[in-house]
Amino acid sequence: MLNMPPFVLFILISLLGAILGGLGTFLFRKYIKMKILRSHNEVTGFLFLAIASFYAFLLSFVVFMVWGQLNETRGNVSREGSSAMGLYRDIKYYPDTIESKQLMILYLDFVYNVIDEEFSNTESMQPSRKTTESFNHVFFKMEHLDPKSQFQIQLVAEMFNHLNQLATFRGLRITSMETKIPAPMWFPIILGAIITIFCSMLLDIEHTRMHVSLNALLGIFLAMIFFIILSLNPPYYGNLKIKPESYKQIFTMEKWNSELQPTKSTP
Repeated sequence: MLNMPPFVLFILISLLGAILGGLGTFLFRKYIKMKILRSHNEVTGFLFLAIASFYAFLLSFVVFMVWGQLNETRGNVSREGSSAMGLYRDIKYYPDTIESKQLMILYLDFVYNVIDEEFSNTESMQPSRKTTESFNHVFFKMEHLDPKSQFQIQLVAEMFNHLNQLATFRGLRITSMETKIPAPMWFPIILGAIITIFCSMLLDIEHTRMHVSLNALLGIFLAMIFFIILSLNPPYYGNLKIKPESYKQIFTMEKWNSELQPTKSTP
């Protein structure tokens, strides 16, 4: 469902909220005697206000929690991408061309696996063994570099710095696969919406059409909040999911470099 276009998903959820609020109110007024409710209208209104206020507090807490988790995850992914691009440049311009080419082959294989497999597996919350193995190959090859000058020693140290940063932020991204609203928390969220709409049905409003319209609008408003929560959680699923743009940029840079090489060799 989350793979639908956002506009279509928004319309469907809003229609569902309007139907539940409006149709539920119409059926309630049709089959429940309003004379019994009129004498308790002030108490019902106070109860509805109290429940709506507490439920609004719950929804605001959930939205801020989901938004905070999304921003934190995006920040870690951005830092991971920055470290990955920095490591690419370190390997690309390492003076020993033979070792750098061998290391670059392993590194680009890791980058490809991150894009093609690891981010795809993130949607199903499954780690990628192939990507982990290719990353270990990069570590192994870098540990066996043989710097022949003080300058190369400094470059290798910088490469290890970027590699360790990449490993750290990649680990944070993998652990954030479970960053989503726990299933038990959905029960009070959904139950709170049902109770809020039901309390609004208990209000004694003289005109049926007005009552139905107001509760339909209430259902649409609650549906919009649900749309925001579903769109932001989890961060690696749906149309608004986090994508490996920085890793894709590495292949773009590699393509640009390969296009510039013939130009440089031309007298």
